[in-house]
Amino acid sequence: RFCAQHKQQGMVDLKHKRCEYPGCSTQPHFNFEGQHRGKFCAQHKEQGMMDVKTKKCEHVGCFKEASFNFEGSERRGRFCAQHKLRGMVTVKRRRRCEHVGCSKLPVFNCE
Repeated sequence: RFCAQHKQQGMVDLKHKRCEYPGCSTQPHFNFEGQHRGKFCAQHKEQGMMDVKTKKCEHVGCFKEASFNFEGSERRGRFCAQHKLRGMVTVKRRRRCEHVGCSKLPVFNCE
């Protein structure tokens, strides 16, 4: 219902899993190639792990986050800002924080 800045007392992040390293509360993005869910954060990743959570640009050799696609097509990004094709727009679908005037991503709610 709310972003981190506007969360109400007692609200916890229900959307994101946590790094599997004991005591770490960071969101995990890293796992071994071929896996689809992150197990560890950047600080606690094991040797050989890569970012498996962030969709990468389709341009050969580019590993930046894909955020651009044609409006009206699928909502997943295909290319990064550097390699986007003419006419592509940011397609990241996000609900917004319910606080008036805030456009941040909401991740907090009551359990």
